[in-house]
Amino acid sequence: MEFSASDWVNVSLTEAILSHAGSPLFVAAERGAIAAVKVMCEAGANVEVLGVRNQRALHVAAAGGHAGIVAILLGAGCEINPQDDDGNTPLISAILARQAATVELLLAVGADPEMQRIDGFSAYHAAQFDDTPKAIRELLELNAANDLINL
Repeated sequence: MEFSASDWVNVSLTEAILSHAGSPLFVAAERGAIAAVKVMCEAGANVEVLGVRNQRALHVAAAGGHAGIVAILLGAGCEINPQDDDGNTPLISAILARQAATVELLLAVGADPEMQRIDGFSAYHAAQFDDTPKAIRELLELNAANDLINL
């Protein structure tokens, strides 16, 4: 595929705009731009790129409820349990943002609900807030029960 002069201008301007908000992959994951994330991952973009407070693209995709992007990032080999500056994992971020579909996906592919932040707070603690959807609590209970069965 060849770019015209106007294509190069558009790419350059987009890159300049995005650089103020983070790397293109991070911004695309945060904003739910699934096609952009897919293309960047297929092109070999660094899936562990850091954003604010050392969040990764997986953190912001999970918190935004972008399950399709979470699946793409995981398929591209990103770490499933990275911690940001506060110790939040993508699973904790998804629970705090009340994103049941993302929580379900992360648990299904092996996210660790027992992993703790620096203050000892885990996904199980995050699910105990009053405004946490019942579906998220049930997903964590089911995951815990499955872990007991697999011992």
